Amino acid sequence: MSKPIDLKTVRIFEPLKKKPSLENKIFHTINAEEVYDVLSSHSNETVTLWFKLQQAWCNNAYSTFKDYDSYLILIYLVNQVFQKYSDRFQYLSFQEFYEKNELNIDKINLIEISKELNIPKETIRRKVNFLQDQKIIFRKGKTIFFNNAINRVQKPSNSKKMLVNFLEKTSFILGKEDWFGRAFSKEEIEAFIDKYFTICWQHWLRLQIPFLVRHRAFFGDLETWNVWGAIGISQFTDYSKQIKDRVAEDPRTYADLYLHLLRHTPKHGINASSISEISTIPRATVIRKLKYLSKQKLVTKNKKLEYMLLPSPKNIKSFEQNYMHNQKHKAGFVTTIFDLMKNSSFKVE
Repeated sequence: MSKPIDLKTVRIFEPLKKKPSLENKIFHTINAEEVYDVLSSHSNETVTLWFKLQQAWCNNAYSTFKDYDSYLILIYLVNQVFQKYSDRFQYLSFQEFYEKNELNIDKINLIEISKELNIPKETIRRKVNFLQDQKIIFRKGKTIFFNNAINRVQKPSNSKKMLVNFLEKTSFILGKEDWFGRAFSKEEIEAFIDKYFTICWQHWLRLQIPFLVRHRAFFGDLETWNVWGAIGISQFTDYSKQIKDRVAEDPRTYADLYLHLLRHTPKHGINASSISEISTIPRATVIRKLKYLSKQKLVTKNKKLEYMLLPSPKNIKSFEQNYMHNQKHKAGFVTTIFDLMKNSSFKVE
């Protein structure tokens, strides 16, 4: 895994830019593999917060347009804006970014977006036209801009708070390790993300965009994945309660958690109406996706028409690889944020 602080990120700080030997400077960074190992050994302590964050973020994404692909393209373009600021060694706070009336995208390369998101070029073209019809993006000559409607459709106020809760918990766990140093409080993390928003959220989207692309490829579409995910979270909630009541064994690693969750038989599953309410996906669509998931032998249902994960789903090896891949990338994201807080010149007064 590459080091989380690159030269561009570091050089946006004036004190570092003035140092003549910047290119030869060795930066002491947190080791992502060590972060992964520690979080894995405390997997059950953070997974609940992570699942809640991920589910809320994805549900908000769907609610924006009732279409995941349009939102995926939107955040891809937003991340290009973040990257442009980073390339110029600049950053904006949360307030500064969302107070702007216009944000320059420069250009939209349909082929490049299609390749990055694994979505057909013609679908990309349709969705970009949709964003224009919604007056979220517009053209001035050959240049493309976001207008301030992005405040309405992409401002992640709730997700930011939930992310802070997750990072506070991980900081507390990592703070027990000598190599990490002191843990950060919720207030410190929130103040840092607010002040250096475009940097922090760029790394968040670098995590989320490939995460969504992988699940879209595996399930065929993100609506199906979200329906499956609602079932998985329901099952995990039941399993986690049994751990707390000391009925079930506490997992020792991410791999243990994955296997225990699949093998866990909950007292109750979750029905189509509840999935629809949680995900905001229409019930008719949910039922259609459930039929597909059942046919693919990924979920099963009981006599009460409540759905649960199958103990041995189809393509279980691919499931496991995807799951472990996600945990590695999550640890990399956590490493990057805490590296910025501890080892860069980004400071909150």
